[in-house]
Amino acid sequence: MNSYNDDQLKLITSIENDDIGTAIEICTTRFDKKFLQPVGVLRVTIVQLAAWQGNIELLQLLYENGADINATDKIGRCALFHAAHHGNCEVVNWLLEHGASTENRVGVDSCYKNTRSPSNLCFIGQNLPTPECWGRTPMHQAVKNNHAAVVKILVEAGADVNAEDERGITPLLLAGTAIVKEDFNEISKFNDIVEILVAAKASTNVIDPNTGTTVLHTATSLGSCSATKRLLNGGAWPLYQCKGTGSTPLHLAASTGNPEALSILLESIPSCDIDIRDNINRTPLHRAAYQGHHECVRILIDHGGNLGAETNTGITVIDAIFAHIPTPVLFLNDILSSRVKMSSVESSVENSQITIDFNVLAPKGELQMGVVTSLIAAASNVEQLTILQHPLVETFLWLKWSKLRVFFFSLVFVHALLVFSLSGYSITILQYETDCGLLRRILSSCSCVLFLHNVVQVLMVPRYYLRQYETWLSFTCAAISLTISMGNAYRSEITASSGEKELHDARQPLQWMLHSISLAILLAWMQMMLLIGRLPMCGYYALMFSTVLKNILKVLLAFVCLIVGFAFSFAVLFHGNDQFRNSWRAVVKTVVMMMGEYEYGALFSDEKNGSSFLPATSRVVFLAFVMLASIVLMNLMIGLAVNDIQGLEKEGHIRQLLKQAEFVAHLERLVLTSHRIFRRNWLHPRLARLLDSRRGIPTKITFCYHERYFHESSLGVPARLREALFLLALGNSRDTESRRENNNGDDNVELKALLEEVLLQLRVPYYPSAMRKFSVPYNARTQTGQRKIANQ
Repeated sequence: MNSYNDDQLKLITSIENDDIGTAIEICTTRFDKKFLQPVGVLRVTIVQLAAWQGNIELLQLLYENGADINATDKIGRCALFHAAHHGNCEVVNWLLEHGASTENRVGVDSCYKNTRSPSNLCFIGQNLPTPECWGRTPMHQAVKNNHAAVVKILVEAGADVNAEDERGITPLLLAGTAIVKEDFNEISKFNDIVEILVAAKASTNVIDPNTGTTVLHTATSLGSCSATKRLLNGGAWPLYQCKGTGSTPLHLAASTGNPEALSILLESIPSCDIDIRDNINRTPLHRAAYQGHHECVRILIDHGGNLGAETNTGITVIDAIFAHIPTPVLFLNDILSSRVKMSSVESSVENSQITIDFNVLAPKGELQMGVVTSLIAAASNVEQLTILQHPLVETFLWLKWSKLRVFFFSLVFVHALLVFSLSGYSITILQYETDCGLLRRILSSCSCVLFLHNVVQVLMVPRYYLRQYETWLSFTCAAISLTISMGNAYRSEITASSGEKELHDARQPLQWMLHSISLAILLAWMQMMLLIGRLPMCGYYALMFSTVLKNILKVLLAFVCLIVGFAFSFAVLFHGNDQFRNSWRAVVKTVVMMMGEYEYGALFSDEKNGSSFLPATSRVVFLAFVMLASIVLMNLMIGLAVNDIQGLEKEGHIRQLLKQAEFVAHLERLVLTSHRIFRRNWLHPRLARLLDSRRGIPTKITFCYHERYFHESSLGVPARLREALFLLALGNSRDTESRRENNNGDDNVELKALLEEVLLQLRVPYYPSAMRKFSVPYNARTQTGQRKIANQ
């Protein structure tokens, strides 16, 4: 008995230590049928150990001595399980040829009542691989460990490719889970496994119960184009959202930065699903931009991705581009430039057609100004706002303004009626002492219209309009005007003529009415100025005015202590003068004196008249005031204002477009939004048709280029914008020809095209929005050109 135990222990130990010679010698000279019985706590057989070590000679010897090829240990592992796990094709083939079952499943076997073994055999099989889940077959193990050759052998042997373990996981769902995408050899095996299993009718849409993902998620995460295409051809769902994050294979392809896999997925999904959202409302465009994959961003935009899409935290795609894409302005300019193309009708350039595609700025199902608004919000400085000068953006803004200006001019007309009726009403009260009923009715009607207009604005977008000082200015003006129109302008007083007994009825204007009219007139004309400043031709001047006003207020705020100090000093020094009788008059008079209105003679008159006090001190303080306040401070304010205007001239076009874009966006949101206010049945049919006709502009326009467009304006697009679009289309056409010639083997074509473009820019008159690289600073353009030349 001891000799038997020693031989069995020596046999098992030699197999585990891969000492096959000793194992064969024991089996041939001292073999005993009891050697084939399971041993150890796990009830492992020597057949399983031999299969794990991959020795066919020993397996053949054991098989000839009556070994059971399909025998399992206590957790259901058989010889084929170990061979498939190890990836030994020769052993797998041998086992299948000798009757091994491909459907043997791992599972705890509770039939063993007596698991007692000699103490020196208790730990046999402890180093064998432990299954991760019960119910798995050798096919599961071969796929999980990426053994493509073994998978092929098992499939040809009739193994079930859709076998599920106790969690419902099939072999295909395990493909690629244990490899990294940097290992190209393993990726190649993964591709082969997917091809084999899909060809064997394996289900491609089984969902992992733990992560909620499919095998297509794995393929796109690994960046495997071959596996992605094969799975899609096999019916895989390209837009299935995983349970944890809501990510689709499209999201993962965008995150990993694989343009080829992304393009394959986009070919199999409808364009309306390009902006599918995950659990926090991120689109594939967000994911690509977050990782800085500019090529994936470009592909998604080309397929209709929305640049203005927002996450739950309010982050737009453009925000992500500005934060994570290098040189975002240059990148966006290239994307916008690609939307202007030329298609020649004839051989001559003059007869060419220019096609402009606004889809990148106006995605379907959204407000058309949404992308431009997001662009303005994402830009952090004037250099980034230069993108508004791009001909595509400027043309888009012009067309939107042309559509919406009827509402703007209607608003201006109502406000003009308010201003003129209010001014006329004040004249009739003060000069003609009459209360004109017609003017009161016009004033009342216009006030109600403007008041309702402001109420609708606040109800629709409260967070925006409640922060605008213009909203409060318009509210105040409309409320005061409405009060004036509803009040009584006069009060009646009965007076008696001197020396007569006859009584007269005298009408006196109410003081509160005069105060209200004076404030309302000032506010109304100020509001009229702001409205006129919204016009594209006047916005530049309104911007200059507001900038100068802000600078002067900042300077006055910084030096208010100096002004107040001089005012109180003058109140003491000239206390005998009526103009410095109290503190308020002293401050007002001091501010007026800053403008040069000194009235020197009235201040320093003869002392006998009592008009001056402390003459020596007053003259010293007055001289200091002239030097510090009147000369230094006033010239400082003028200098700052003039200097800022000079800087504003350089940025005037950009800021004008900024103001125009903001106003058009607000006007669109107000009158064209699908808000519930405009879905009511109370709208008149004509008004509803008018709103529908102004709801948007065509997202694609085509026009022919003719020489006269350089000199004459035409309907729709100004001549200067047509010129800029033509130059841009011409540059894109040359770039296309350069790439085509490069594909034919001409390495110097791109350099030639770059030089030709520079010569073209030198020949034509410079206009900022007509140049292709207009929004990039000179240094950036130079560096870009140097990189292109270096790449040759």
